[in-house]
Amino acid sequence: MLTSETILTGEGMYLQIAAAAPFAFHVRVSRTDCFDASPPLTWLDTDRLIPQVACRVTEQNEERVSLSVEEAVIQVNRRTGEIAFRDKGGRLLTRQDQPAYGGDPDGFETAFVLAEEERLYGLGDQYDTPLMKRGHKISIRLRDNRVHAPIPFIMSTAGWALLVDSDREHEFDVGCDLPDILRVRGKQEELAFYLIADRDLAGLLDKYTKLVGSSYMLPIWAYGLSFVCNRQTTARDMIEDALKFRRDHIPCDMIGLEPTWMDKPFDYGTSINWHPDRFYIPAWMPEGAHTFLGVLQTMGFKLSLGLPLRESSDIGEPSRRDAKWYKDLERFVAQGVDGFKLCTEVQIGEQTYPPSLPQKPEDSSSLTHPGSVSRILFEGFAGQTGRRPMIYSPIGYTGIQKYAAMWSGGRSSPHLTVLNMGLSGIPHMSVAINLHTPEGIHFGFFQPWANVNSWAYWRHPTLLDQNLLDIFRKYAVLRYKLIPYIYSAAHTAVSNGLPIARAMPLAFPHDSRSDSLPNQYMFGDNLLVGVFTDRVYLPAGEWFDFWTDERYFGSSEVVCRLPAHAGGPLFVRAGSIIPMWPEMDYVGQKPLDRVELHVYPGKKGEFTLYEDDGQTFGYLQGESAITKMTCHVNEERILLEIDRRKGQYAGMPKQRIWSVVFHSAEKPSAVTVDDSEWRETTAGRKGLPPDCWSYQRKSSTLRMTLNEPENKLTVRVELLYGALQTAKEKPRRDPTRRTATELENKVEVGQIYKLASQVTDMIKLEIDRELRLHEIASRLHVSPAYLSRCFKRDVGLSFSDYVLEQKMALAKELLLSGSTVAVASNLTGYKETSYFIRVFRKYWGMTPGEIKL
Repeated sequence: MLTSETILTGEGMYLQIAAAAPFAFHVRVSRTDCFDASPPLTWLDTDRLIPQVACRVTEQNEERVSLSVEEAVIQVNRRTGEIAFRDKGGRLLTRQDQPAYGGDPDGFETAFVLAEEERLYGLGDQYDTPLMKRGHKISIRLRDNRVHAPIPFIMSTAGWALLVDSDREHEFDVGCDLPDILRVRGKQEELAFYLIADRDLAGLLDKYTKLVGSSYMLPIWAYGLSFVCNRQTTARDMIEDALKFRRDHIPCDMIGLEPTWMDKPFDYGTSINWHPDRFYIPAWMPEGAHTFLGVLQTMGFKLSLGLPLRESSDIGEPSRRDAKWYKDLERFVAQGVDGFKLCTEVQIGEQTYPPSLPQKPEDSSSLTHPGSVSRILFEGFAGQTGRRPMIYSPIGYTGIQKYAAMWSGGRSSPHLTVLNMGLSGIPHMSVAINLHTPEGIHFGFFQPWANVNSWAYWRHPTLLDQNLLDIFRKYAVLRYKLIPYIYSAAHTAVSNGLPIARAMPLAFPHDSRSDSLPNQYMFGDNLLVGVFTDRVYLPAGEWFDFWTDERYFGSSEVVCRLPAHAGGPLFVRAGSIIPMWPEMDYVGQKPLDRVELHVYPGKKGEFTLYEDDGQTFGYLQGESAITKMTCHVNEERILLEIDRRKGQYAGMPKQRIWSVVFHSAEKPSAVTVDDSEWRETTAGRKGLPPDCWSYQRKSSTLRMTLNEPENKLTVRVELLYGALQTAKEKPRRDPTRRTATELENKVEVGQIYKLASQVTDMIKLEIDRELRLHEIASRLHVSPAYLSRCFKRDVGLSFSDYVLEQKMALAKELLLSGSTVAVASNLTGYKETSYFIRVFRKYWGMTPGEIKL
């Protein structure tokens, strides 16, 4: 058994291959056998993450040597030094197409062959580049205001990933110059990289984060809303901003200050103080409820302070090994500061070093510098308080996720920044909310963490017009209700690298359409978010429109008709269980002994609610609790099972009450809890009597209240439909009325076409109405699922696509014959002309007015 092997090739190049993990190899290439004492990424402390791994020599002869670890095999051609990388079963994952070199005056280079169907993702924030990187050339460097976080990690759908082990400028050519070659070039130093193996993108992300370090759980309040004041603000202005949030009941948890809070520019070398005019605190009483920090705490706010990052050409920045640098910030933390915002005074410059220096000074890389600073802040705050800080940086590199969240200012396609970062191992990314459009607000609140950044402008939500203010407030309230769902998704990200905001190729790797869907993503396991569009593609399965509760069938595209308060599409996967907190102005305002569960029935679904104290690092020692919930559905019942909580943490509610909301279009014939039948009541959503349930037809929801099980492992709820008997009695049934299932079973093969024909006739006759699949299925006495299958099989289009096709064909015919846009809109069933125009333009590629010309 050995840990590494050094090979001298026939080309005169030295290769050192080491087992980096049970799933990865570390490869170094140089002109000499005197490799650097430590590779560039040792600042990540990878040796602390994964114990030293041994590998086996499984083949060795004059032509080739093969080394294997538990999940991967690497083969080296002794003559050329070319590498082949295989999984544990021997399947070829990738291979070099020519010998790699490193340590040359010209720098280093390596290249790998790409299969025709191979797709590649990652490389961090690259200013609106698409999710799939094949066909693009990507530079790993900081670049003006376009590239803030280049990450030299790329993963392939073929089951392998590459992490370049360098903190200097280099370039990825991902099939751009040569369509079947991935080439990496860099200047100076030896070539070093990791090869990682796993079966799919999610597995590769998991292995990558295990290799370089996973993110930490942000304090739970950081998953709410953060607001950064105008850079010219004073203590009085900041308090007024905070009061506006509370007076208008807009939930918010963190108030941030730009670096102008300090008395002089921060140069990492001299002491700093509060600005004597803007933030005056008498020296004899610097702490307590009487200070502006104390007032913020009384209102439930946390405070973050802006700290400027040094420019890359500056010398003398703090070493990550010098914890004394944090000492000057301890007194601010003692006064009540809970976070630090790293920022730049000017646009991020090119990656440069002082021309007088022949090589980079120690710890001065502009790529790794923010990680070093973040680590000092993280470890200093944790050591001082025992709590998790909220540190957020605009610049990042490999491994920064261990110490900081990431943020960015405006982007033309902000969602691509968030999704690309998630595909690069950084789950906590946020682009400042554009609160001046409903679409910007919608996207802004469906990010891993949400922030409004005023900087030099006036971006407080209470300064918006009434319509936008109402929309902003509704989204902020919804965000806070969803925090238990978001926090559980964050725990998943910390555990296995699967980000909170998941690009469609990551969430649905086997759906051929996933690469063409940049304007939608999964938010956690169960919410599908569409951004800056009104058209979304629903993958296979059943889905609920979150805004309207309408049910849709997947593998189809949907044009969404959004309610006035919504800025974008939002769907829930059928089978989902979504936990929600009560409405609150800030995290911790109300006790969490009552949680609402929204159940969206589907064939089978499950959810695990994760909870901890939200503040300390106790979760790393297992101080947490999980609650498993499952939902099973068939034609006769909906079954919900909620397990008793497992685990313990400080401050955990002793008893939990579940307010359960079933989203069900049909009222059940009976409801049982642990085989005991409960009675129906007409009581509203509040004040439900014990052992009762109520059904609201207008909202198509059933509500009931459950106590967490005390003396048993699981509470079991059944909603019974049709002929299924209850525990106490059989519900009476009209023998002349057949169920939808019975009717479907009697439809013979020759009658299926008749069913589809009936539907197309109804559509043509009622084209001026808003046509819904559920309504037509009810009129034909069949289930919507059955009707959808039959219709698509015999017509060749989904129901929604066929309806859209018929409406658009009629609209075009009417317009060409001289009808006005308003008349065409009305005759095709669109109540709002503006919405009709948007749909028409999407379908035909021109507006109704243009087609009339």
